[in-house]
Amino acid sequence: MKKYYFLTLLLPFNLIAADKDNYPAPLRLLTQQGGEIVSEFKAPAQMTGYVASIQGQTIALYVTQDGQYLFPGPMLDVDGNDLGEERIQAYEQGPKALKSWQALENSHWVRDGSSSAPHIVYTFTDPNCPYCKQLWKNARPWIESGEVQLRHILVGILRDDSLGKAAAILSADDPAEQFNKLEQGSLFDALKPLENPDQEVQDMLIKNYETMMYLGASATPATFYKNKQGEFKAQAGLPPPALMAEIFGSNKSK
Repeated sequence: MKKYYFLTLLLPFNLIAADKDNYPAPLRLLTQQGGEIVSEFKAPAQMTGYVASIQGQTIALYVTQDGQYLFPGPMLDVDGNDLGEERIQAYEQGPKALKSWQALENSHWVRDGSSSAPHIVYTFTDPNCPYCKQLWKNARPWIESGEVQLRHILVGILRDDSLGKAAAILSADDPAEQFNKLEQGSLFDALKPLENPDQEVQDMLIKNYETMMYLGASATPATFYKNKQGEFKAQAGLPPPALMAEIFGSNKSK
């Protein structure tokens, strides 16, 4: 069986009341490495199905009746229906979406836009990321309308000085003003990294990175939002123009 290596940051949550020590052996291996079993259901051929959260992804797992073998991934019936898909979606748009949104809210973000703007969008931003800057620019019509606040969760992953630059912004008297001033003037290259940030700022950046990993994001920008149906969504990379209205809530011309 392929071994998975998981995040150490997993927020506490249980949909099933089960003692991990009583799981079948393959499931115990997953939970020992950081995976989370979130629900259980009956499956064909006397197997038991599970929904698991692994490295920010949600998958279905199937364990044989004797508890010795585990099969990850889709299980299709004769009509081609994935037997675990409905349960995965229920978790993705229910408990997982709630936990993910709370994790974003509790991160250390810099607001771009009015604090009273009703629509909130989160994005992970590296100070040296040109695509993050382009997203900031593309979002201007929505931000300036007063309808949207774009919350930048600063991380430092692209260059050696990214972390120091992120620390310099968070250490400013007014991080939001400093951030937007830099974006407006294209001065990120001139921003002097903070070499010895205080412990509070270091802890902020650690938490932001942990949140990014928890959500399964691996690059910037990584944007998270709720669409008009209230569904939790994620967009990796610079959003294409066709997706901007869905992310930011309405059509705006530049």
